[in-house]
Amino acid sequence: MLPKDLLYIGLGAAYMAKDKMEDLLNDLEERGKLSREEAAKFLDDAKERAAKERSDMESSVKTALREAVAELGLATKDDVEALKKLIEAKG
Repeated sequence: MLPKDLLYIGLGAAYMAKDKMEDLLNDLEERGKLSREEAAKFLDDAKERAAKERSDMESSVKTALREAVAELGLATKDDVEALKKLIEAKG
């Protein structure tokens, strides 16, 4: 499984959790256990945390990919570009 696939699985799970959380908050609000303002604040806080976690996860995946490319000895875009310039300068 590719890291990109794991990212998509994680995002899908996050959206499912978000929907369940909204349902739970709506239920609590209807029962009078939570005010609309409290529910809205909770959702806003959860969205902020989710955005930060997503950013952190993307950064971790990128770092892992860079390390894998380096460990495997694969040429990067910068490596290929440097070779092109070297060939053009010699040709």
